[in-house]
Amino acid sequence: MEDLGVIDQFVATFSAYIDSGFGLLQPDVAFLTSALIAIDITLAGLFWAMGPDTDIVGRFLKKVLYVGAFALILGNFALLSDVVFTSFAQLGLNATGGTITADDIMKPGFVAATGFDAALPLLDEIEKL
Repeated sequence: MEDLGVIDQFVATFSAYIDSGFGLLQPDVAFLTSALIAIDITLAGLFWAMGPDTDIVGRFLKKVLYVGAFALILGNFALLSDVVFTSFAQLGLNATGGTITADDIMKPGFVAATGFDAALPLLDEIEKL
């Protein structure tokens, strides 16, 4: 178990292939999202036009904010998920007083090597039994 960095290389290669697949799908996803947003706004406008309410501008702004938040989450999902993962890792490290960084936690090879190094003295003692 000399080099556990191979895990990091595998994860990096796997992530690169997944990211390239998302890149190939991005135009289709953008078109579908735009079409669904247009249908949503059109149907909302029709229902508002036929309804007795007079607060159409307020309801329209509320709908635009909902759609905008949805589009923001879809468009920046990779960045937002990375921020959430890193934040939780840093929170856990702060709570435990760990000496490693949040970037180290995101490397599975480093985590495996740390666990192996910690377990090696125990395994050596068990071997002597």
